[in-house]
Amino acid sequence: MSWEIGDSEAARLMTDFLAGSAIGVVMVRLAPDGGIVDANDAFRNLFPAWRKDDGRRLQDYLERCDPEAGPAPPSAPATYRLRGNVAPGTRIRGIHLPAVGGFVLIGECLHPTSSDALDKVSATTNELARLNREGQRKYRESKRAQDKLEQRYKLLVETTGQGMVWFDDEGRLLEANPAAMRILGQVDLSCAQEFLMKAIGEDGTPLARESHPVIDAQRSGQARLGVLMGVGDGPTWILLDALPEANPDGASPRIVCATFSDITGKKLAEEEKLRLQAQLQQSQKMESLGLLAGGVAHDMNNVLGAILGLASAHLVDQPPGSPLRRSLETICKAAERGGEMVRRLLSFARQSPVAFSELNLNELLKDEISLLERTTLAAITVRLDMEDNLRPVLGDAGALNRAIMNLCVNAADAMVGSGVLTLRTRNLDGDWIEVAVEDTGTGMSGDVLARAMDPFFTTKAVGKGTGLGLSMAHSTVSDHHGQMEIESTPGQGTRVTMRFPTCPKGARVATLDSVPGAANAGVVRQVLLVDDDDLVRTALRTIVMSLGYRAHLAVSGEEALASLEGGLAPDLVILDMNMPGLGGAGTLPRIRELNPTVPILLATGRVDQVALDLAAAHAGVTLLPKPFGAKELRQHFESIESQ
Repeated sequence: MSWEIGDSEAARLMTDFLAGSAIGVVMVRLAPDGGIVDANDAFRNLFPAWRKDDGRRLQDYLERCDPEAGPAPPSAPATYRLRGNVAPGTRIRGIHLPAVGGFVLIGECLHPTSSDALDKVSATTNELARLNREGQRKYRESKRAQDKLEQRYKLLVETTGQGMVWFDDEGRLLEANPAAMRILGQVDLSCAQEFLMKAIGEDGTPLARESHPVIDAQRSGQARLGVLMGVGDGPTWILLDALPEANPDGASPRIVCATFSDITGKKLAEEEKLRLQAQLQQSQKMESLGLLAGGVAHDMNNVLGAILGLASAHLVDQPPGSPLRRSLETICKAAERGGEMVRRLLSFARQSPVAFSELNLNELLKDEISLLERTTLAAITVRLDMEDNLRPVLGDAGALNRAIMNLCVNAADAMVGSGVLTLRTRNLDGDWIEVAVEDTGTGMSGDVLARAMDPFFTTKAVGKGTGLGLSMAHSTVSDHHGQMEIESTPGQGTRVTMRFPTCPKGARVATLDSVPGAANAGVVRQVLLVDDDDLVRTALRTIVMSLGYRAHLAVSGEEALASLEGGLAPDLVILDMNMPGLGGAGTLPRIRELNPTVPILLATGRVDQVALDLAAAHAGVTLLPKPFGAKELRQHFESIESQ
């Protein structure tokens, strides 16, 4: 029978006691009410009539030798005599010990002649009682410490912000702490399990069951740490550690504890950081391109100015219809077209301000489509979905026309043979409107879409595209303080959406015409030409002389100032803005100090804010955009002489 008494030390001592005893040792197992549940052979030998099921109690067989002392307390030794004249003079010296389901009485039979045995039993019983008390004390202390640890563990699990879940050896969710349910947005364990197991990887693709960190940890017995997963519809991004519990026999599957934290905010912040870094890189790229464009534009304008100036100067000397006149007219047109291309490049690089006016984009789209339908869009079905009473915007009609034309041409190129081009306008909440250009063409892959607005990037064949269409459209939208987005799916088409702020009520429309013009009247006889480029000076000298005026040349601002200080009194100054040394910005104020009234034409291939501010700061200054020819100079001369 199993007695289940004491702790390990008490059990050892009891075993030693029973094995070394020279006389019978009585062991009786008692129920809490004193009923005898079981007894060893020594007890049975003393009381042969006892049976397990007779329902008798211990006091029916034994009585204390000192009954006035009352019932013996647990763990205290006591001496008993046998009832019913059984073995007269025999005593049982024993002790009550707590046991599972009641008590155990352990004692040794003492005969009248066994005084040495009595001493031995007494000493052993006393030591057993002491050890039992010590064991009970240690047990209570251990139980209190264990209870405290369990309370702390429960507090940690229930109050931590870290999600904690437990899966059984079949992959079922057994338990989840409050943080886990909160992160998963669930109140039911089955739903929480579905959310966790139907996860997506960092690349957005679904995780296969066999590669799920919980299942992998369960199968391999190895921890999976720092696994990034997306769960739910959001998704909610979590960083998960899967820790398998070790089985004593090393077998699998195993119970797995998984802990995770919500890093959605951190991941979104990282994505936003990457997006801003990409925008910064794009901005730096555009800034570098703008600096390059500015330098190229200055040199190209000088070359085009010389060509246009000389061709236009000699054009007036040729009879109408003559071959030479037609050739010169072609040269002038080519130079003017080149000048327009330079202006577009400067506008793209945002180094040349545009003339804004109040525009109705519905009308602008209709005009552009009516032009393209006869040529580029002849085989394309065009659908206009325009909102009535579209709010006006403040913008540059030419720049917006070119942007929309580029988008429509790109759409037509993507629809080989036929397709549908849709132009849509909408009023948006707040002071914004939206313009969308949508096609049913071939669409773009993710890699191509990521680079679609990069300057000079194109997927068209050599000679079919410059790679500037989308980037210039994006630049134009940005110049208008707007936003541009591109959505595309291979085989389904592309949609370009532009959003613009509407025109504020009562806004003043500023144009280049608002720059002050020449303020002084007079007859122009002598012109001071100040330019560092020999081609420009030669061309300007020819134009001025062809118009009947004298020309005095200066290769720098410093030389022009020296001539004025030496007594030169021109009737008009044509001053280049971009020159080494003082340049136009440093020379103009000093010219005005030496001659407060002389009209000045400030020539520049880049009408930027610096040039506008310089012209506005000094009376009698008119901006003269490069390239220009004899026609433009004649108009300026006549304007000055008529005042």
